[in-house]
Amino acid sequence: MPTTQNIIDFTLYRKRRQARAAAELMWNLYAARAGLATFAAQAATPSSDTRRA
Repeated sequence: MPTTQNIIDFTLYRKRRQARAAAELMWNLYAARAGLATFAAQAATPSSDTRRA
């Protein structure tokens, strides 16, 4: 596998991870403003994703 392909994969993975974190933050803000603290607590639990960059 060429080195450049590996760099691109890491870049795409980082962007996906950052987008997911931003989406979870927005959902937590929405849930907190709507008074849905139980959903915010569930969203704050760490995922079972075993991949590490």
